[in-house]
Amino acid sequence: MNRRFFLKLVGMGSISIAAGCTPDPYNQPRPDKTLYSLVQAPDDMVTGDAAWYASTCRECPAGCGILAKNREGRVIKVEGNPHHPINRGRLCMRGQAALQGEYNPDRIRTPLLKENGHWKPITFTAALSILNDRAGEAAKAGPDRVRMVTEVVGESLLGLFETSLAHWASKGPLVFEPFAYESLKLANQAAFGIEGLPSYRLDEADVLVSLGADFLETWLSPVEYARKFKTMHAISGGRKGRFFHVGPYQSVTAANADLWLSCRPGSEAVLALALTADVLNSERATSLPRVLRDDLKNFVAGLEREKAIEVSGVSANGYERLSQSLLSAEKPLVLGSASIAGPNALQADFAANLLNLALNPELPLIDFERRHRVEVADSRSDLAVFFRTLQQEAVDVLLLNNVNPVYALAGSADIAAALKRETPFTVAFSNFMDETAALADLVIPTAFSLESWDEYGGTSDAVSTLQPAMGRFIGAPHIGDVFMKAALGKTAPENTYKTYLIAGLISRGLVRNESDWLKTLQRGGIFEANARSRPFDPAKFDAAAGRRLLASLSEPAAGLTFLAAPSLRFFDGRGANRPWLCEIPDPLTRVAWQAPVLLHPDTAKTLGLKQGDLVRVSSGSGQLEAPVYVTPGVRPQVAVMALGQGHVEFGRYAAGRGSNPVALFAAEDDGQVGMPRLFAEGVQIAATGRVVKLANTDGDRTQHGRKIAASVAMESLASLKQSKLNGLTMWDFPLTLPLPEGYDPKRDFYKPHDHDGYRWGMVVDLDRCVGCGACAAACYAENNIAVVGGERIVEGREMAWLSVERYVDAVVPEKITFLPLMCQHCDNAPCESVCPVYAPHHNKEGMNNQIYNRCIGTRFCSQNCPYKVRRFNWFAWEWPEPMQLQLNPNVTVRAKGVMEKCSFCVQRIKEAHNWAKNEKRTIRDGEIVPACVQTCPTDALVFGSLMDPDSRVRKMVDDPRAYQIMGYLNTKPGVIYLKKVVQEV
Repeated sequence: MNRRFFLKLVGMGSISIAAGCTPDPYNQPRPDKTLYSLVQAPDDMVTGDAAWYASTCRECPAGCGILAKNREGRVIKVEGNPHHPINRGRLCMRGQAALQGEYNPDRIRTPLLKENGHWKPITFTAALSILNDRAGEAAKAGPDRVRMVTEVVGESLLGLFETSLAHWASKGPLVFEPFAYESLKLANQAAFGIEGLPSYRLDEADVLVSLGADFLETWLSPVEYARKFKTMHAISGGRKGRFFHVGPYQSVTAANADLWLSCRPGSEAVLALALTADVLNSERATSLPRVLRDDLKNFVAGLEREKAIEVSGVSANGYERLSQSLLSAEKPLVLGSASIAGPNALQADFAANLLNLALNPELPLIDFERRHRVEVADSRSDLAVFFRTLQQEAVDVLLLNNVNPVYALAGSADIAAALKRETPFTVAFSNFMDETAALADLVIPTAFSLESWDEYGGTSDAVSTLQPAMGRFIGAPHIGDVFMKAALGKTAPENTYKTYLIAGLISRGLVRNESDWLKTLQRGGIFEANARSRPFDPAKFDAAAGRRLLASLSEPAAGLTFLAAPSLRFFDGRGANRPWLCEIPDPLTRVAWQAPVLLHPDTAKTLGLKQGDLVRVSSGSGQLEAPVYVTPGVRPQVAVMALGQGHVEFGRYAAGRGSNPVALFAAEDDGQVGMPRLFAEGVQIAATGRVVKLANTDGDRTQHGRKIAASVAMESLASLKQSKLNGLTMWDFPLTLPLPEGYDPKRDFYKPHDHDGYRWGMVVDLDRCVGCGACAAACYAENNIAVVGGERIVEGREMAWLSVERYVDAVVPEKITFLPLMCQHCDNAPCESVCPVYAPHHNKEGMNNQIYNRCIGTRFCSQNCPYKVRRFNWFAWEWPEPMQLQLNPNVTVRAKGVMEKCSFCVQRIKEAHNWAKNEKRTIRDGEIVPACVQTCPTDALVFGSLMDPDSRVRKMVDDPRAYQIMGYLNTKPGVIYLKKVVQEV
């Protein structure tokens, strides 16, 4: 050993000891450094190894199957269950963020009793005793003095609620869901004789038309329908399905349409009726049953295309293209209105059903046997009547299970007044102090879905199970156990809700013995093969009911109309306290943490407004303030704001952020439909004189002629296959794979890298990306990415490793391309050559690694990166207690002053290496699945080794659509993109 090496060892040891004994220089709390092992570990837990539990996502009523990853007793990640028929292993961003409800720092940890206007913590035993005494006294006083409002729950739990309320001499619970699809259910009753929500076979259609249905965001089952949509819209046999979206604003769903028809709010029904008339006047009508054909002709009498074009405001050319596509389609499908009620939503849904009947009366693409669970929700009119009579009827106890009507309902002041009265005694089963729980007399937190035994079938052909994937974090009981103890007591058929659940499954013939139960838990539920529904019987068509529905068809909205839009990120507002959902920007505006009001450039110019101006929006029912976002994705004379923000309670991440558009709407619902009217006509928008800097993460909406988000016309695919690029400019530079074959001595200065067995790479198919952002949320969850907050994003301090960029066409701004952008893992990486301490370096398997404890924060690498995907930690980010429990122990938490970026989930690559080494084999293709690839609902991302000629990624790079972002820079990225295929319809 020479002297120099000895001094190195001594120095390193001294520094390590000093670092371990030194307090944090930034005065931040230091993590617990104690090493320990469990003396008595659970039987299924091995320290350092993950245990996976199949369960069901309850972030919305869709009911996707999930797998919860448990490490040392805590769940650190949720992913889709590949065996589940609804989502088939994929998950949306809301599902990825479910853990942030579990570990939310504002989660209520103990029951709270209100005394003299102040909250007093009590024990769970005391809370159950109060509930039992109050409800028991109410039951003795008379019938129906204990009432309940619950969220959509599974059949077993809903049955327990009904049994418990019957024990208290009261009727069953009211089921409240903000998106209850009242208009769609009523339209289905009139047209099909089914007051329910059948599922749709989007994947079998060749032409798809949506009259506002946002099936890629919130409508019924967005993960399932995203997969089905991209199946029908993918290139197959040299052609792809066609998709038209009709509506007054461009949602994420509309942004994925081949043609968006911008219409006046409330005119969708007129368009659909005129299209029905076109079908009846064509040869397709000859196969219709005579009675049905006559009924349909009566409905569309006088509604010709000229009138429809005039009323709706769509272009004649656009209408003609839509009509011809439907007439020439073999398997067309028409979907109704959006998740929330816009003008004439009922009529639009019924008109969509009429058009489907005219196109094919057998309705082969509507599955009446497979129904969505959310159909059990009661109508908004039922809820309105309930709260109105609450102040008139003798109700002593009101039970609210995970609902927030004070936030979600228009005219909530009346509801708040009813809850503030001395009677009824209100009990809120809630884990967060939201607007409704804050007005309750007793708040009882209950076990989260990841801590519970339960079942929930998002569709009628599935019984999806829930099981505890971790211990009860705060010791809260399951709400089923609460009702069994408080209501049934010694008369309960079973001792616990778990045994009650199993007994119910046995009585329904779904489980026969313990072996069946264990197999059900392992698989995540009982999934029966759904028999194909029989062709529709036209005799079920109720023409009289249809005439009543269309009799109330009103003229399209006049003047400036304000619309509330469902939120891809926050759904109806229940996700607003998940910081990942706040941090990930809206896919279209690229604005995070804020809720702007969207205006067309012509509307903004007329009002004298510009981007970021804070305006006051007023209607006859209320007012709100919000910044302006100017976009061509909204029709002139229309203002749009997403639902979800504007909470006055609900924790630190939600309270006081943005505005709630519900404040502008009248309390009255549509009496005929029983649904809310989430739009306001004749609103006033006035500048306040203040300007808000938007927390947007996009540099520009267009590419300025650069080869970033590339596309190719459908008719040019053939010529693309024949063209051979061999130049040095942006558009004729060839695809240069990060392999020896991608190097040319005439072009390259550097020599090829030697890769040891694998050269990892990714292929991103832009034709399959819908911009949902699920990949970005999965990346946050897997890689311990910090949440910086809206104020820091305004400063440009965002930390996302993967962002879904949005680019609009410079000529036709309604045409949008979404591009998932992460570190490109270049073979000639510009970041590596400029770092003075060699923190970014090229590893033996081709990835661009970042060694955190080498980084000294020069940021040279970020300056030299042409893709701007490297993130610098300007601050010591915080994970408020207990959010640090969600951190992945296999990933380093980065410190202040360190650069970070995408690593292709290197921890998963290392894990696969260990598996392969132990089994003495090479890593199989598809064995490594990064978090972004795993969750993508449309299979837009694929990962594998480019050195394997049989791998999926290697075969995909041979696609003539393959290109590299700004490949002419010759960085030789390891991320290959496939151009989006644009078709004229």
